[in-house]
Amino acid sequence: MERVLIGVDAGTTNIKTAAFTLGGEELTKTTRETPLETPRAGWVEQGMETTWERTAATIRETVDALDDAEVVAIGVTGQGDGCWLIDDEGKPVREAILWSDGRAAEYVTDWKEDGTAERVRQITGSDLFPGAALPILQWLADNEPETIADAETAFFCKDWIKYRLTGERTMDYSGASLPFLDIDSLSYSTEIPELADVPGLTDMLPRLVPGTDVIGTLTADAAEETGLPAETPVVSGLIDVVASAIGCGAVAPGDSSSVVGTTSLNQSFLSEPPAELQGHGFTIALFEGLYSRVMASMAGTPNLDWALAELTPDWEFERAERAARSAPATAGGLLYHPYLSTSGERSPFNDPYARGQFVGLSPNHDREHLLRAVYEGVALAMRDCYEHIDADADRIRMSGGGARSDLWCQLFADCLDAEIAVPAGEEFGARGVALLAGVGAGAIDDLEDTVRETTTYESVNEPRETSVPIYDEWYETYRETYEGMRDLWQTRTESIDRLQAETRLSFDL
Repeated sequence: MERVLIGVDAGTTNIKTAAFTLGGEELTKTTRETPLETPRAGWVEQGMETTWERTAATIRETVDALDDAEVVAIGVTGQGDGCWLIDDEGKPVREAILWSDGRAAEYVTDWKEDGTAERVRQITGSDLFPGAALPILQWLADNEPETIADAETAFFCKDWIKYRLTGERTMDYSGASLPFLDIDSLSYSTEIPELADVPGLTDMLPRLVPGTDVIGTLTADAAEETGLPAETPVVSGLIDVVASAIGCGAVAPGDSSSVVGTTSLNQSFLSEPPAELQGHGFTIALFEGLYSRVMASMAGTPNLDWALAELTPDWEFERAERAARSAPATAGGLLYHPYLSTSGERSPFNDPYARGQFVGLSPNHDREHLLRAVYEGVALAMRDCYEHIDADADRIRMSGGGARSDLWCQLFADCLDAEIAVPAGEEFGARGVALLAGVGAGAIDDLEDTVRETTTYESVNEPRETSVPIYDEWYETYRETYEGMRDLWQTRTESIDRLQAETRLSFDL
């Protein structure tokens, strides 16, 4: 009978459950969509019971697809941040408020002005944002005091799923890293609850359990709902950002990983928290002796989606990529800043006024040049993140939609002077946490050795000696140009506000 591991990845819009061999080979997987609710503009919520029901369904379907296999253990990863609250009976107090929710923005602004945000940064190694649990809890305390009064435990998404599997109320270091963990002591900070005015906050934080430790076993009810055997061990797990990195092959200090999707998420693993924080980002604790410094830029694939739709709407993707490849390095002196999101940029600098722009446009530039500038701009934004992470990222495991572009992978290699390795597979978060489950259950002796031995790569791009010095200089121009634009971006927004007020113009910022 084959021994297998189950990994659950509860993302923002999809829940994926996959079964893996002890060597990390995917056997089968199941996916369910999870609906988002937007009761008001800027609010994003999710039904906690719906999330559990769909998770249980994916587990059952995955288990049913296995032929004569023994499930050794189950691991759970999922979206981080946000706020998932239950009462003393284990029932949801309200719908979960997600990491992408913006209702608590004013608290973050106020805390930046009065020094609270900087103190949180010093303790946790991470910068606050509106979707973090602390400002959300403060918003609830001020606007829904009955919710806080009824809340017994504050969770994140995967903690809620683990609770439904085991009945145990726990949180791991990675989930707690923002905003509750003292990053140096790997314990809950006693000071952070005092920085906010949330009654009973300290008592809401559940037991801290390292990611590879078994928190409990499946209850009889959970076994009936999932189809897994009762008493199946469940490990504490990690949030999706770092679980996916492990699934991609990053597992030890010095390893780096990037996900090029809607956002560009870049991280390097460290043996200890950074002595000095640079840029606007997050420090996530995995275990004692392993941390990740993360920069989550908004400069992802939507830039290319926009360029293809507007510049080459009738072209196949392959033709557009060939056209961009035909243009010279630096796109004939055309620079592109990929701050296309209407929320601006968040890493490595935080500026809600930042916007995308071409710099240096002349009549000599055509569609080929514009396309290449967009490709290069996203690559330069990734380099900007790694420059602020301040780690020697000489090999980066690359995943996400952008990793399917040969041109982009080569430009990432050239712009960062790093080897870009694209791992085989898809469900990296589920794979990462499944391997953690194997360690926790004693079926895998050494996580690092197993990850190293079992991760294979579809492609590897090496930096080109002729291109690296070109992009070294072009990056300096890229950075100096956007730094010079910071005041102008704000001036532009203020001008638009005045024009809208005075002329009743209506358009998107």
